[in-house]
Amino acid sequence: MSVVFHELEVSAVIVETPECSSFELRVPADLEEAFRYRAGQHLTLQLPWEQLKLTRCYSLSSCPDLGEAPKIAVKRVPSGRISNWLNDELEAGDTVMASVPEGRFVLDPQTRSGAPLFLFAAGSGITPIIALLKSALAATKRSITLLYANQDADSVIYGAEVSRLAAENPGRLAVHFHFDSTNGYLEQHDVRGLLHHCEIAEFYICGPEPFMELVEKTLEHAGVHEELVYTERFVSPSDPDRVHGDSAAEASLDSPDSFSLWLNGRSRTVPYVKGKTLLECAHDSGLQPAHSCESGYCGSCMAHVNTGKVYMRTHEALSDRDIERGVALLCQSLPASGEPLELDSDSTSFRAASAVKSSYSKRASRLAALGIFAFMLAGTLILRLVD
Repeated sequence: MSVVFHELEVSAVIVETPECSSFELRVPADLEEAFRYRAGQHLTLQLPWEQLKLTRCYSLSSCPDLGEAPKIAVKRVPSGRISNWLNDELEAGDTVMASVPEGRFVLDPQTRSGAPLFLFAAGSGITPIIALLKSALAATKRSITLLYANQDADSVIYGAEVSRLAAENPGRLAVHFHFDSTNGYLEQHDVRGLLHHCEIAEFYICGPEPFMELVEKTLEHAGVHEELVYTERFVSPSDPDRVHGDSAAEASLDSPDSFSLWLNGRSRTVPYVKGKTLLECAHDSGLQPAHSCESGYCGSCMAHVNTGKVYMRTHEALSDRDIERGVALLCQSLPASGEPLELDSDSTSFRAASAVKSSYSKRASRLAALGIFAFMLAGTLILRLVD
């Protein structure tokens, strides 16, 4: 099933910086339920360009916990077809085509209220981060640290709103602005000096790749467990007139007759049709794993490859570490061998690792259960000895 797009009206345009504007969207009453979202998720827009229909993913900077209208921010990309057009041409009263919100870069509702929250943003990476910040302030009692890096003060998006939130939440929200023009490039010691309670805190990172790599490496060196790190990468899809596939390589791939897909806690057997992606085959079987752009750039359809091998047409939404740890994009993946193939769509979120916090929790639960059982067994033996 292809992504369905719905017409939304632009209710307001706010110029945030000379290079970035925000667009508030009005959702029709009959679509309000479909467009319910969680802080940190994104919309996929479909926009006409000459004879093409191009798609772009934009994070929602608004917070549903505060009842804010859905809002995205779009920063100009040099020579970018869509980002420049949106900033130059889109006005209040115009309409855009958008898919329903998707994405796993969200706060974990099972996290303890006492666990500190660290948010790392650079440039337009603030868009999902500020949504998470507002949600955490509104719906939890967690202490929050935000590091927001930019080239200079004029580049800061949502700077006034961030400063206001810090002033309204003293002692709970600590905000650190970093400007390359005055402080030099961000370094590991700048990040390391902010960290505390690394064994229980959670860490969310969004921004340009060099920034994200720096923060991820710093957390790794600080001993932060990879399952406590959430990441989201901003990449733009290759437009249809700029895609050059390797059909010969795909045609030479062996494939099994079916593959297994864990979805919603159950393993499903999915028939495989040669030449189709794993997501397409899942749709043909009536399954709906998370997905959005279907271009390999939003990462919504990430899954962990448990057994077997896959070939990905593109994987811009993944880091090299993600790929090394067995993360794949269902919308871009084809079987790469005839051996049994099993993937887990439940196991991966926008974390730095393919290992899953849920599986970590399951292991902890099992250990706790074993401990309780051992305690009960010991108690029974003691009682018998007393008798």
